[in-house]
Amino acid sequence: MAARVHTIEVLPKTGNGMIDSRGESILRQLFGDHNLIITEIRSTLGYLVKGDLRPSELSRATTELFSDPIIEDCRANSTFTNSGHFPTEPDLTILIGFKPGVTDNRAQAALDGLHTLFPDKEGLAVATTTGYMFWGLPQGLDIDWLSKQLHNQMIERVSVSSEGNASLDFPERPPTEYQPPSPIDLEITDEELIELSQTGLLALNLKEMKAIQSYYRDPETQLIRKSHGIIHDAPTDVELECLAQTWSEHCSHKIFAAKIHHIDNQTGEDSTIDSLFKTHIMKPTFDIRESADWLLSLFHDNSGVIEWNEDWSLCMKAETHNSPSALDPFGGAITGIVGVNRDILGTGLGARPIANTDIFCFGPPDYDGDLPPGLFHPSRVFRGVHAGVRAGGNESGIPTVNGAMIFDHRYIGKPLVYCGTVGIMPRHLPDGRESHIKTPSPGNIIYMVGGKVGSDGIHGATFSSLELTEESPSSAVQIGDPITQKKMIDMLLEARDAGLIQVITDNGAGGLSSSVGEMAELTGGAELDLSTVPLKQPGLSPWEILVSESQERMTVGLREEDTAAFEAMAQLHEVEATRVGKFTDDGTFLVKFGEQVVAHLPISFLYDGCPQLQLESEWSPPEHNPLITPDVGAIEMGEVLARIMARPNVASKEWWVRSYDHEVIAQSVIKPFCGVNHDAPSDAAVIAPIIGEVQGAVISNGIVPRYSDIDTYAMVAASIDEALRNAVCVGVDLEKISGLDNFCWCDPIESEKTPDGRYKLAQLVRANRALDEVCRAYRLPCISGKDSMKNDAIIEGEKISIPPTLLFSLLGNHHDVRYAVSSDFKTAGDLIYQLGESHQELGASELAFMFREEAEANTDVADVADATNVPTATTTTMTATTLTTPTTSCGIGGAVPAIDAERNIVMYRALTAAMRERLVASAHDCSDGGLAVSLAECCIGIDAGCAVDISTILSSDAELDHWGALFGESLGRIIVSIRPENQAGFEAAMAGNSTTLLGTVNHDNEHNFTITANGEAVLLSRVEELRSAWQGTLDGGRPE
Repeated sequence: MAARVHTIEVLPKTGNGMIDSRGESILRQLFGDHNLIITEIRSTLGYLVKGDLRPSELSRATTELFSDPIIEDCRANSTFTNSGHFPTEPDLTILIGFKPGVTDNRAQAALDGLHTLFPDKEGLAVATTTGYMFWGLPQGLDIDWLSKQLHNQMIERVSVSSEGNASLDFPERPPTEYQPPSPIDLEITDEELIELSQTGLLALNLKEMKAIQSYYRDPETQLIRKSHGIIHDAPTDVELECLAQTWSEHCSHKIFAAKIHHIDNQTGEDSTIDSLFKTHIMKPTFDIRESADWLLSLFHDNSGVIEWNEDWSLCMKAETHNSPSALDPFGGAITGIVGVNRDILGTGLGARPIANTDIFCFGPPDYDGDLPPGLFHPSRVFRGVHAGVRAGGNESGIPTVNGAMIFDHRYIGKPLVYCGTVGIMPRHLPDGRESHIKTPSPGNIIYMVGGKVGSDGIHGATFSSLELTEESPSSAVQIGDPITQKKMIDMLLEARDAGLIQVITDNGAGGLSSSVGEMAELTGGAELDLSTVPLKQPGLSPWEILVSESQERMTVGLREEDTAAFEAMAQLHEVEATRVGKFTDDGTFLVKFGEQVVAHLPISFLYDGCPQLQLESEWSPPEHNPLITPDVGAIEMGEVLARIMARPNVASKEWWVRSYDHEVIAQSVIKPFCGVNHDAPSDAAVIAPIIGEVQGAVISNGIVPRYSDIDTYAMVAASIDEALRNAVCVGVDLEKISGLDNFCWCDPIESEKTPDGRYKLAQLVRANRALDEVCRAYRLPCISGKDSMKNDAIIEGEKISIPPTLLFSLLGNHHDVRYAVSSDFKTAGDLIYQLGESHQELGASELAFMFREEAEANTDVADVADATNVPTATTTTMTATTLTTPTTSCGIGGAVPAIDAERNIVMYRALTAAMRERLVASAHDCSDGGLAVSLAECCIGIDAGCAVDISTILSSDAELDHWGALFGESLGRIIVSIRPENQAGFEAAMAGNSTTLLGTVNHDNEHNFTITANGEAVLLSRVEELRSAWQGTLDGGRPE
């Protein structure tokens, strides 16, 4: 007889200061995204419990496990809508649950709780639901449309009822029939080879498919395969899938490794570049390493490692999870953050994650245009991604200390979700080994540790190597479980310190095929038995087991004599650890399923057999209409500043940031916000990883994709300078700084789908040259990085490509965190200086984009269509700004900021030296929105105004006008404040550098924000008005 399924509903109590926060949040979201007015929404959390529970046991579980009776009501085997709980029945009920096979973390936590309450109960299973009840729906609302705004059809199922009886059955996983390995016939035409790659989601081009075809035609290969009892003249499906994962763009970075013929029509250059990675990333770093012995591990491990001091090393890695986040924002993002945490754990012999960073690029949150089916509204992506990273970090006990958010309509097709983690590891282990060096040997036993393997995450690596389409597979979506992973991390670090671990890496892209295969390179071979791998569901085929990217898994190598102690430790921590193979030195990656050989691949062919791409690159500078600035007075200029402060790229994200835990493990020094009200933005994070010690670590980021519209060289230079400048503002040790380059690019390979591929590849070439030249000038070695190509979406035949984007992250040392400097002005009467030079560099600036958008909006105001995307909503009217705006020909053209790295680094060194002498009260980088925005942010920090004179700045460059001085984004500039008594010492310390005294922090109580030039006011505002604009766009970040 089938086990009974019990239903449990939990409803938040309201009144007496209590609210239904989920229901209120959905109410706000539907209004904010779609202008949909609903009277009330209530929400429930539901549990479907399958198993034999007596009434008393069910009652105990309901009140002790599933609900808190003080703040929640609950029902078992009944619903609130049919029990008379509400004064009136809801107009509509929507019940949402996961589809069978989708990871359900809340259900797993509930199941663990049931086993704690009833340890003798067997055969229990749990699934969860979320319900919404609506009162006061608009007449004629499309209910199907409404349900799609609340659930993700790719991974969730839904029940809708206007009679209060919405229900979902227990999500029984359909039985999976085991499919034995099968040969794949490659003796087919070229067209059929391409079709096989496309339909199988292999992401291999014709040349690569033919290389595989040629390998299996080779007589020596066939002879070896016959001796192992495996089909001799064709790959098995296991082998083909393994090769596809290993050769994917995601894993092997084929575009960065390509041979590129580059033409520059501007300079006449005609050259060949053999690997952008080796030429412009590896070589500069290795050149710098010759005089930097603190660079310990570069490029070959899961993250880069630097020596922090003689006792400890630090490491850092940043990853992207773009395509999965487009399909399922929450699941893609949580998987991204817990995945990069595992990269840290898999570095060397294991490092502990101690800090997270996150940088997101989304479409405009107020986007009111049409969205093709298959794309979520940008604000929905924003909320889902944020929630995923928040859950992953907070539930793992790892603080999120730094980040950024960028908004541009071109990220509507594919958001960028950068997740970074910093780790710490002892310089040497108790047994004397250096912790950053893996020490595997042939004969070591391979263990898979952590979660089980399921159908989730299959084809994740190859999927990430393709553009997003309506046919993108749901199997590529995974949902991470940070609680399971936290237990695994603690257990593995204990095993590390006990000297048990010889080699470790994460099971990320490509699953076991990549993790075991990559470590097999170190010993010269490996043997893997897939029949021993623990599964979430029976019946998975061998190739699915091999390439599944199910989460919370690590691959570990142990000596035979250490296996018993390791298994006992895993059992103590309640972590699954399974023996799945051994390392060899026979040059082969041998995969079995029991006694059957299902894959026999030489390590050399697996990792060196992929043909090098031969690509064409051609650069011609793009043309843009010039920026046109209006003729305005000082008050109107203040209104311009307020509008820039309100733009999503500049505006406060305080609420979103504060929902992260940045205080857990008690190490933060410079926090995300500073100032008297703790609401002003900080430039970089400073942490003190060792309790009681004053040595710190600095973490910062730079990202400026806007400049790519004019020149990717400028974009990369600005990103690096921003990351370094932010670190300088807190007092980083410039003798020990390291960087990470994370490229996200649109498809740069010329094809029928990408006719402008040569130009996009030329953008990549210019970006890499900037990385090379600027990092050399700053002596800023890249210790790790990642590239994510093919960030395009093809929806309804329309291609949406992201702007070329580089995130540059910095990890550096801080001598003494007690002397770290924050960005907020400190005291009325303090002197304000600008360090660095200002030039007329407004091309692709935040001001230029704002004026262009306002001009376009004013032109189109009469034609504004339905801005709500709700089928029955009325058309809204867009109001033009009261300030005269440029004409419709206004563009973003003009000079983009040029970099003088040699000049900048001299100034940065002088400034950090002055900080160590306690001469600097505050320091804030001057970047997005220029000088005026930076001054406003500093004033928000002290809650006071300033009086500034830019006459000296204007006189330093004959081409500089008021717009350029106030809103230009010239690089290398920092706004500092100092105490008057430190003026002489500070100016002496900065001698020889561009150091301009601007004015003072105000004494007055009116909080006036005044900028003058040559005796006349050029910008007038008040700090409270600027703060209101800055905190208003994203509700100060805080939903009302």
